[in-house]
Amino acid sequence: MKATVVLDANTWQIDLGAPIDIAIPLDFYGRQPSAFHLPAARALAFEAASFVGDVRRGGSANCESVWLNPHGNGTHTECVGHIAHERHSVNEALDEALVPALLVTVAPESLAASGESYEGPNEPVDRVITRRALTAAVAKLAPAPALLAALIVRTLPNLESKRRANYSGHNPTFLTNEAMAWIREAGVRHLLVDLPSVDREQDAGALINHRIFWDFQPEGGLAKARRSATITEMIYVPDAVLDGAFMLNIQIPSFVLDAAPSRPLLFAMRPQ
Repeated sequence: MKATVVLDANTWQIDLGAPIDIAIPLDFYGRQPSAFHLPAARALAFEAASFVGDVRRGGSANCESVWLNPHGNGTHTECVGHIAHERHSVNEALDEALVPALLVTVAPESLAASGESYEGPNEPVDRVITRRALTAAVAKLAPAPALLAALIVRTLPNLESKRRANYSGHNPTFLTNEAMAWIREAGVRHLLVDLPSVDREQDAGALINHRIFWDFQPEGGLAKARRSATITEMIYVPDAVLDGAFMLNIQIPSFVLDAAPSRPLLFAMRPQ
């Protein structure tokens, strides 16, 4: 199935019949990615009186209860409710079914060598994604402005082990403040990264990049924040998927929470 769309007066064909899943499957009974020292996601058969929700144990049907924390258990999408005092849920924020998107691949470098900054605790050896790297990767693709409604960032090395990595206590790569400021200034509404967080793991609770992206100031609350913007973390984009233009569909359960497990799908776009 194919569709045709017009963006910035340019016509594109979208292949809706071949979605590319960039979510990490969450295996409740096997190895799974984790971050921030949160417990692993788990599922257990429900039991009550004579009923057991496991056919393998003689039950009539499988019926499992699930425990997870979206922020540490695999691919998830979050909204400004993650840092706001007021309640704001991701199912309210994610109000677009299909979003033009650009996929870029960038290499981290040390904070000391980057010439950029991170407000809050940091070390010269921290690995960061810079504004310079992002703007160079985007410029190489020369995208139409409409394609930056969403930005998907794949980092190098793109190891398959990202699918099951335990990031807790390892200070993984994060973004510089300049990089995040550029992302917001470029008009990106939906940011997707293959990192556990856009901020440093140990940042004394500042979450400065989250605040920059959502344009959030505590004194202004939700009223002045970007309430329809989202951040998706812990994705995995296979090497076979080349940088370029896509149509993005972020699937989530309709959770009335600041974040939810998610399944971002990419659909290839070709200019006509």
